[in-house]
Amino acid sequence: MTFQKIAPQRKLRRTAKKLAILSALLSVLLYFAYQFFYSYTLTSSSYQTYSALRSDPCRSACTGHLPAASIADYRASNMPFAFILGAENDQLEVNPGQCVCVRVVVPPAEKHPKDLLANTTSMQQQQQTQYRPLPMWPADALMVDLVQESSKMDDGTDDPLYFGARITVAVDNFRALGNDRDVFKPHVFEGTARLYDPGTYVVDARVDARNGQWNAEPGQLTPAYLEETVECRSRISVRRDHRHPTYLARHQDLPLCAGGDNTGRWVPEDNLPWHWKKWSYLYPAEDGRVWLPYWCRLRRISHAEFVFHMSYAFPSIHWYGDSNSRRTLRPLVSAGKWCHCKSILERLDCLCNDAPKDLFPDEWYAGMPVPHWYRVHTHGINGSEIYLDLRTSDSGGGGSRTDPRPILEKDPTDERYLPDFVPPGYGNRNDFYDLFYLFTRGTQDMYGSYWARDITPATVARYPKATLVVFQMVTWDVAFGHFDDFVRQTALLVRRLKTVYPDARFVYRSGPFWCCRQAEGQDKKYSRLRFIAFDRHARGVFRRHLDAEIWDVMGPAGQRAPESKRLDENMPCRSAHSRAEVIHIDNQLLMNMLVNPL
Repeated sequence: MTFQKIAPQRKLRRTAKKLAILSALLSVLLYFAYQFFYSYTLTSSSYQTYSALRSDPCRSACTGHLPAASIADYRASNMPFAFILGAENDQLEVNPGQCVCVRVVVPPAEKHPKDLLANTTSMQQQQQTQYRPLPMWPADALMVDLVQESSKMDDGTDDPLYFGARITVAVDNFRALGNDRDVFKPHVFEGTARLYDPGTYVVDARVDARNGQWNAEPGQLTPAYLEETVECRSRISVRRDHRHPTYLARHQDLPLCAGGDNTGRWVPEDNLPWHWKKWSYLYPAEDGRVWLPYWCRLRRISHAEFVFHMSYAFPSIHWYGDSNSRRTLRPLVSAGKWCHCKSILERLDCLCNDAPKDLFPDEWYAGMPVPHWYRVHTHGINGSEIYLDLRTSDSGGGGSRTDPRPILEKDPTDERYLPDFVPPGYGNRNDFYDLFYLFTRGTQDMYGSYWARDITPATVARYPKATLVVFQMVTWDVAFGHFDDFVRQTALLVRRLKTVYPDARFVYRSGPFWCCRQAEGQDKKYSRLRFIAFDRHARGVFRRHLDAEIWDVMGPAGQRAPESKRLDENMPCRSAHSRAEVIHIDNQLLMNMLVNPL
């Protein structure tokens, strides 16, 4: 009897073990299927938005603080306000490189008489005005900066390096404390920033959209841009440490930048030490400030040197992008002679307008098929030859490593911007590379152009094999696309690029910085936070699946002083195009990324 009782028990245990093993195997298979599904089809915007958000190494700065006020206290205020945690009642002092946390309280909105969304009574109007922020993104769009108010030496005098600099550090990675989807309750957010430069900082904060209105999508009304100022009396002080690597006086000791997404700050060129050679930092922007990264340094690279390097490192480039790319290519195809003189910087095409006829011959557009490729045969000093849809080219070139000699600057006379300068030893060279450019509209299928039809193995095989692929997107997607569609299309796009270009080096160019204005008409859904959300997702996907290097033109623009961010507010053409001076600087970021040694 005992044996007969034990035998069934053994069978049950064996069966249980087998089931456990099968269950474990099934779990593993489901896990990998889950990873594959979300890596390539990306149908869940919540998951992918969360994965695309940057991890916040400064989050600990927001922990360990008791709430400065209760929700009841927040409800009593009718104006948005902000404060630095730890500096509610006094000025906080931190060391260079330390993180700070800023809390912003946004009370329930009151109706504004100019609001486009007033009196929405019909079902259609209600659907057009039911705005939803993207998953894992705040309901209210906050633009918060820590702005350097002053910087004193040990003896109490103004530090000449920082005098009038108004160094600006953007507060990022905002998260909601509580439910920020409830329009009848105050919203509380926390964001972080890392400070390096010594001095006293104040908070400059604005709310540029409430309750998801920053994420108006196609079919919805575009709300009017109504910026609200946020009150803040908090101050924070960064101690002076002459030995810290990021101290501005030690900037020339840093290594050259080999990446295109370095954090930094804008400093007036007039403040820089007199012994710094002009070739050792970038051109100043239109407000006279120079972009200086914290942990590496950028140098001016002439177009002649750039072409020399590209002729043997990347002799064949495939470039995809919209009119922002077309403006980026203008200095490259003209050897730096596009909008390079101070006297013409107010010309419309130098400010913001971009028409194909200004770059390519008019006759090309008579009955031109869509899509169409261009071959740009780029010379170092003599401009470029541009061909329409040419199937062959003599790519290649030779030469040794980049000439290490410094780029000496000719007399600036009355002209401030000299991106057309040819350094000694390059005047008689005939280096070149070939750039094949296809006008694309991000992931949008519009006006006969669509990446899924245009970027195929058969199409790309017509041209010389690419050693470098540059992809610029986001602008058309933000204007005319739904985010969920963008997520799916971006996944399919990178999968296609990986198939078509298995051995190429990839560069992802970020979207533009959009600030403080509204696009023309109701059709374009531009907003600052919508640009950031789309771009952050795309760069994350390109980096994970293509190991793409990031050419970040949005970051430096977002770190400009509050008044400089608004230089484009009254632009004669309300497009998402950058001024010519900014484009020359953006191109220098790319040149440093490709030319400087790793």
